[in-house]
Amino acid sequence: MSSWILPMFMVCLLINGDRESVAAAEETEMSSPSKSRQEITPECKRSIDQGFQWLLKCVRRNGVGPDIGLEPDLGCTAITGLALLSEGNTTTTGPHQRELRLVLDATLTMLRHYPEGHPPNETPSIVQRKIGLNADLFLAALFLTEVVGDAGYYEEDVSKRLKTLVEVISRAQQADGTWGSESWAPILGTVLGWESMRSASSCGMRVEGAIKLAVDAMLQNLREVDQQNASSWMHNFYKEASAIRVLYSNGYHDDDVFHETVDRLIQTARTDSRYFKFAGGEEYLSFFLVTECILQSPRAEAEKWFPLVRDNLIDVQNQDGSWTGHHCIINRSFCTAAALLTLQAPNRYLSISDH
Repeated sequence: MSSWILPMFMVCLLINGDRESVAAAEETEMSSPSKSRQEITPECKRSIDQGFQWLLKCVRRNGVGPDIGLEPDLGCTAITGLALLSEGNTTTTGPHQRELRLVLDATLTMLRHYPEGHPPNETPSIVQRKIGLNADLFLAALFLTEVVGDAGYYEEDVSKRLKTLVEVISRAQQADGTWGSESWAPILGTVLGWESMRSASSCGMRVEGAIKLAVDAMLQNLREVDQQNASSWMHNFYKEASAIRVLYSNGYHDDDVFHETVDRLIQTARTDSRYFKFAGGEEYLSFFLVTECILQSPRAEAEKWFPLVRDNLIDVQNQDGSWTGHHCIINRSFCTAAALLTLQAPNRYLSISDH
């Protein structure tokens, strides 16, 4: 039950004098499996607070860079905005509303300098090189879809920039439904492209891209046996994470193949510490994608997965509050924002968690 629905329900019952029903509703809510399995423990809350204390040191008026003091880029700025939103901040409320406004303003400013939404002709960021040349645009689109409709002073500009982004992302889609294969983890790029289009469509934007074609391309990719990467734990993890996200969001959450894939991923994460000890930004992003949909499962997967990923993320957090990427995407700001998104997933403040 959503956090605002229960109080409304209580008020109606109190008006009718049904106090016993209110008590019963409270007991049901507090004892429900979804409540207990998604609990953010005090240790987790401390980890989140420490993570934000470090991450906010990266926030400058012109955006967020890969690390403290480094030049901002769009990808790191946008994922930091998503992390702030997942804490419950808006442009007018929340403990870090000021920082959210700074990040939003910087995102919009960067997009104004992108000719027709395309990145300027400069050296690609590490996020672009590892996930895809359009990765920063996907993240920016996801950020703006979460803000649009509640952006206050920025509303007109958010809608305008988001419309341009959606058009650019749609045009960049390849004939096979993907967004290219030039990067280290192209399937993650396609997942983000697909997520950005679905999220834009759900908030009322007209999407010209082929969402279904992207799904077909990802499912085909997941069915193929990649002999070259058969022994690569990194590539296998990306595929497992992508499979879970795609299967869940396309109605396969009651299918045996979905639960088998989840069980396999849980078992692997439980027995292979490399996923956490040597994680790069790709793994941190995958943790979030998996957690967002597993928390929706009516079965017991979340009771196994969330404590596992939560406790392991806390264990590998740096003493200064940040998380470090150990390969590929090593940006501390990107990894820290992605880790915070995962740890705060039980809040369900992001609309993409409902897809």
